[in-house]
Amino acid sequence: MYAKPAWLIFLIFFCIAQNVHGQNALRDSALNNEAVDVYNAAMADQLEFYNGAEYKLYPVAYKGSPYFEGKNHCTPSMIRYNGKWYKNVPVLYDLYNDVMIAAMQDSLYMLRADKLSDIYLLNHHFINLTQVTAGKLSPGYYDRLYNSKSQVLVKRVRTVQNNVTQQGVEVTYENKDAIYIKKGDNYYEVSSKGSVLDIFSDKKKQLKQYLNDNKIRYRSDREGSIVMLTRYYDQLTN
Repeated sequence: MYAKPAWLIFLIFFCIAQNVHGQNALRDSALNNEAVDVYNAAMADQLEFYNGAEYKLYPVAYKGSPYFEGKNHCTPSMIRYNGKWYKNVPVLYDLYNDVMIAAMQDSLYMLRADKLSDIYLLNHHFINLTQVTAGKLSPGYYDRLYNSKSQVLVKRVRTVQNNVTQQGVEVTYENKDAIYIKKGDNYYEVSSKGSVLDIFSDKKKQLKQYLNDNKIRYRSDREGSIVMLTRYYDQLTN
């Protein structure tokens, strides 16, 4: 079953996604002016990013979803494809296969990863790390939460479990996101508050005080807390 085309007509509005934690990278007026609106482009149905393999949606699962934020429909987004910016591109992110999808008419198409470098989708900025740029990380799409002297990246991953019951097969998608801090030329996977403080051990005392003074609750907002600690560390070391 393919995605229905009706919303492609109505969702014509500009969508510049803001970073989860308010980053301003690549979202100023110059970028807006540079981006091409696919709905105003001549022969939009022949745009180069619609030449990928055709894609079919997964059925609704018993629990969880293979799609980013559980949305199994495309959302107007801004992408950088083959070095050129396009806005109002209907995009869907399949986390299970780590592929970005675009819609045209009544069909869905996989966007070629070797040409897609940036995606602003649902208030998140995803970057595509290639074999050359990934370093010790696995190539793929990463949600860049913070980008300055240091970086905070999230690899959003879904795994699947198939449970056989008397009623049939129950498909469950589980969240296996991994958070990374880039310090210098190295990436470090972090999960606990202690693992973050260990990376920034030269300023551990100040960071602990910062957590206490600002009443930051790590467990209630792990990603936000990591961004705040990383940003503060950069301020301390500038």
